[in-house]
Amino acid sequence: MIRLSKTGWNNVIIIMVMGFILLINATNKKIHSPDENTEVTSDQEIALVGSQNIILTLDISNVVTIERIGRTWRAAPANISGQALAQMMMSWQQSSGQAMAQAPIVDRQFSLDVKLDIAGQPLPLQLSFYATEQQLLIFNQTSAQWLVMPIAMYGQLFPAEIFAN
Repeated sequence: MIRLSKTGWNNVIIIMVMGFILLINATNKKIHSPDENTEVTSDQEIALVGSQNIILTLDISNVVTIERIGRTWRAAPANISGQALAQMMMSWQQSSGQAMAQAPIVDRQFSLDVKLDIAGQPLPLQLSFYATEQQLLIFNQTSAQWLVMPIAMYGQLFPAEIFAN
């Protein structure tokens, strides 16, 4: 057996623990990082926000602001609250759309702009929504990517109550 002083053994233990932590971090990043070789296809589902991300605030065209207060939500102006507001925010958290291979032709003046502050993200997620008769088109300004959803999702993401006077 190797003869080390108490301080020497403490140093060995510290170095071994640090090495183990580095090993875990290195393998964790490989598991959770997106593969650079994967290309976005038009059939690929992409989450709007992602269920792992925590929304702190949601600003809809500088008209309505919704912010997280602990585990609940508060809207200003307070046109929507309680269960309806919680359901709306759950829709935001769980919604995903199909990636579009080509950018559609839209009139940018008819967009509904949404800014989401996500916990741990330095910049807000900026989305522009365009409602057509058949589908909801979303342009993610952060990743410069287009998504498409069924038009029925518009009512879940933007309930009529939030725009009521």
